Amino acid sequence: MSTHLGGTSRLTYSLATVPAPLATGRPAHIDVVVSNSGTEAVLCKQILLVLPTGDLAQDLVPAGHRVVPTVEPADQWTVDEIESGVLLTLPQDDLAAFTAGGTPLTVRPVSGESVSLTAHGLLLRLKDFKANALAGTALLRIRETVSVDNGLTWETHQVTLPLAKYPPAEALTADVVGDLVVREADANGNPGSTPVTLLAPGQKAVLTWTAPSDAVCDVYYDGRHSAPLRDQDKWQLPVTGLTRDTHFQVRVTLKRSGETITHHLSTAVAVAEPAFPRLTVDKITAGGGTNWRGSRFLTVDGALKVEKESHLFGTVCGVGGTLTVGDDVVVEKGLTVGKDMNVTGAVEAAGDITTDAQFLDPKGTPLRGKPA
Repeated sequence: MSTHLGGTSRLTYSLATVPAPLATGRPAHIDVVVSNSGTEAVLCKQILLVLPTGDLAQDLVPAGHRVVPTVEPADQWTVDEIESGVLLTLPQDDLAAFTAGGTPLTVRPVSGESVSLTAHGLLLRLKDFKANALAGTALLRIRETVSVDNGLTWETHQVTLPLAKYPPAEALTADVVGDLVVREADANGNPGSTPVTLLAPGQKAVLTWTAPSDAVCDVYYDGRHSAPLRDQDKWQLPVTGLTRDTHFQVRVTLKRSGETITHHLSTAVAVAEPAFPRLTVDKITAGGGTNWRGSRFLTVDGALKVEKESHLFGTVCGVGGTLTVGDDVVVEKGLTVGKDMNVTGAVEAAGDITTDAQFLDPKGTPLRGKPA
């Protein structure tokens, strides 16, 4: 048996909270994990969980507040109401209203038959509520109905799990500020469930993160600054027009106990086929296909404009071995032709033309003499 604050149980119970520890007057999420850590098979008929409800330091949920209870595996367990004033939660995602004096939740097998916890466990989630406003320790009471003799006799055990609540300034951790990711947006602009790291050019996306609802968030990306965002239960910002790899920064500002707490979050997303209005580089290495010489190609899709001089240190080749220049060619220093030079128009020179080659007429017949 496992022992918890003045009680014993056949099953083992553990708690996890977000934030950890809980902050008074702030959104809370509690997970109760149940398993069998003993050596005997245990049949479980039901598990009753009572949340201390009210506005005292030893209470957890403020009177009149709602909690969303869910259970996993949902095909084997369900959460029911057991008294007047508590809404039925079946099987999951329905709201349960908890009245003052303690909120009981009953977890039962869906089939109505007892379930053995030898091989599997149970996860009970309590979310979408705020802890009450007073610091203190709340005690969750759990009562199990179990059998260790294959249902011949039934036992009832009760355990108590403590939950500490701290003022927000002491309780605030990275658990409640963070998780900044970029998600692909659907047709309605809603964020998808899976973060993305690569977007198509111009693809719509949504930036999401977690923060308390009373935070003030500033978002910076691609030279833009969104107006300060406030009073949001779900923090998200649609982003459009991304044409290049983009780095996002979110500044989260909180007021706690008269002090200002600031968190800085960052993430980045890549854009396929990025566009750069201006690009300054020291070197570009071609990585395309190879030509007949085995050199890699750098492909420019469109005309190439060079605003200053262009220095070419390699061989300039044209398509099919022929380089065609559509405009004038001005050579300010010597021009060396290693093979034949064919001129279809007139040859004009401000100075002498010197050549060791033989001039040919259009028919290929050598002309007399050698021009000086």
